[in-house]
Parts: sequence; C-alpha cells; structure tokens
Amino acid sequence: MNKIRLKQTTHNDKKVIKLIFDFDKELINKIRKIPGCTWSKTMGSWYINFRPDYKHFLLRFIEEEYFISSLKKANTLSIKPPIEKKPVLMNNKSRALLDQFRQYLENKRYSKSTIDNYIIHVSHFLNYFRTENPKDLTNEDINKYVHEYIIRGKRSASFQNVAVSALKKFFSIVQNLYIDIDEFERPKEGRKLPSVFNQKEVKRLIDCTTNMKHKLILSLIYSSGLRLGESVNIKLSDIDTRRKLICIRQAKGKKDRYSILALNVIPLLKIYCESYNPKVWLFENEKGEKYSKGSVQKLFMKAKEKAHIKKYGGVHTLRHSFATHLLDKGTDLRYIQELLGHRSSKTTEIYTHVTKRDIGKIISPLDQLDIGLD
Repeated sequence: MNKIRLKQTTHNDKKVIKLIFDFDKELINKIRKIPGCTWSKTMGSWYINFRPDYKHFLLRFIEEEYFISSLKKANTLSIKPPIEKKPVLMNNKSRALLDQFRQYLENKRYSKSTIDNYIIHVSHFLNYFRTENPKDLTNEDINKYVHEYIIRGKRSASFQNVAVSALKKFFSIVQNLYIDIDEFERPKEGRKLPSVFNQKEVKRLIDCTTNMKHKLILSLIYSSGLRLGESVNIKLSDIDTRRKLICIRQAKGKKDRYSILALNVIPLLKIYCESYNPKVWLFENEKGEKYSKGSVQKLFMKAKEKAHIKKYGGVHTLRHSFATHLLDKGTDLRYIQELLGHRSSKTTEIYTHVTKRDIGKIISPLDQLDIGLD
C-alpha cells in the first residue's frame, strides 16, 4: 500500500503540512475530499495549512493504514528508556545502524567525546522505540521523543541541543530512513554570562598553589586562554620562549592556532622543567604519560578552596577570565577571537557583556543623590 509521509514546512510564508507519496489515483481521490487540501506546483505535492490537530484532522478523511506508522500512534504511551549511559538495544537492526553511524564518525575523525555523546543520544532514541523497525521512524517519533523524554524529563536545553545535533547527523548518514531532518528545531536557550574571576582572585589562586607543576598548569591556562583539554595536550616542542608563543595543535574543530606565552610564565617554566624533566608532554604523570583532565580539575578545585574563592566556576573560568581581562585592557575583539580559537566572532562577543571597561564608567543615578547614612 502506498504510504503518505508528512512534512512540516512553509509555503507562501505560511506553515503548512505536505502530504508526500508516490502517484496513486485512488489516494489522490481520497485527498481531494480533505477540506482545504490543495495541490502546489512549486512544491510538487498536496498540502494543508498547519493546525495543531493535523494528525487527528487527516484521520477523519483517510484511513490510518495509509500513513506511516507514527501518525496512528498519536495517543499511545511511550516506552520509558533506561537512564544508564549505554542502554542495551533490543533491536538488532538498530544495533547495526548504530555501528554504521559510529564507523562514519570515526572515519570522519570526530573527537572521542563527540562520538561518545552522539552514540549515547542516538542509542537512547533507538532504545526508546526498540519495538519498532528503525526504517519506520519519522519526524513525529522524534517530536514525541523530544517532548516526552527530554521536555517532560526536565532535561536541559543543552542536552536537547546535543540530542538534536546527534539525530540530525544520524539520519543524514543512515540512508533510506523517512526523516525530514531539516524540520528539527533547536531549543531556545537563555543567554548565560560566563563566570569570571577578577585579577586579585586569579593571583590568590596561583599563589596558594605550592606544587610547581600545579602552579604552572593554572598559570598557563589563564595566561594563554587554554581549554582544559588543550592544557594537557601541550608538548615541549609546542613552546617557543623566544617568540613568546605557544602552539595549540588540533584543538576544537581540528585546528591549530597560536596563543601568547606570558613573560611571567617563562621563569616558572624553566624551573619546572629542571625539577620534573618532562620528556614529550609538558605535563606528564609518573608513567610518562600526559596528565589527565581529571587531575587538572581536582587540583583547580583544591586551589580554589584554598584561595577562599566562592564564585561558581571550574577550570574553564580561567579561560573566560583571560578573555575578559584582555578586553578590559582594550585588546581588539578580533585578536581575542584568534587567541581563543573561536570560529565565529559571535562566540567571542559574549565577553563584551561581562567586561568592566565601559560599563564601569557609568555612574549610578543613586550616586548623584545626597543620602544620609542614619
């Protein structure tokens, strides 16, 4: 039987629902009886104006077996997926598709963290519909998953954003699945300003750290605006003390970039190298392997507690502080973008909302009043 696939889109600046199917005279005769259903030459399909109850509306005129399965499941209860990070997929076809997706990501050399995140989100989705054939899944199933598992489960907007990215990529790679990936909408996220330490707090944080390796790690992250992962991936050969530069290789987006090496770091760097004698990586553990991100996070939290800093923020706050303090001193935003390795200037512009360079010059109207202290 010919199946109708529904797609939400816009036509003449209005939201519409397209009815997509192979040519079928019998089906066309049924569709002609739907009030308001019109043929569009430009879209090459029949459509109705969007309405919230379009599923139930269409079922009044066309039997449910003519639609892809998700339409006739409008009121069925969802299957609650397990919460564990790597749910066991009950469907062998789903497992095969997931393996195919993982292979694609690995061949494209996505980072391990991106691959793990994408696989977890897609496996949750497939496990949510584990009794279904993955090739029967549609936009409606995805909307159902987002609403019932993510929205009702009170998961964050960032969680939803990564889930959407993972599903869009998955269905664009795995062929012959009836998913209109262009119709996925990302959640509207509130703008959160980054937490920033002032320079006195940064000084306290570094001064209270007595371990030479730990002191250098914190100093380098702040002075060069490094990400956590970038700080542990530095090799000795990436440091250029003559030019006062540090090369960050294969950072986010698989891109190399240079950042500044502070003059105050160079003496500390020489003392550290003489004491610890690293071989390949700038920061190595006892086995000669590169230092772990978890170790850096732990030493940061200990230093933060010792420095009596109550502000919210982790290691990445040092990177935020680096950018904000440069902006405070009048450094051009384009240079800061290059030093941070941001692809878009819009990402860097967030620091204009936390800098004190201009906003600190504004005089509060209360300061213009002569008020008593009694």
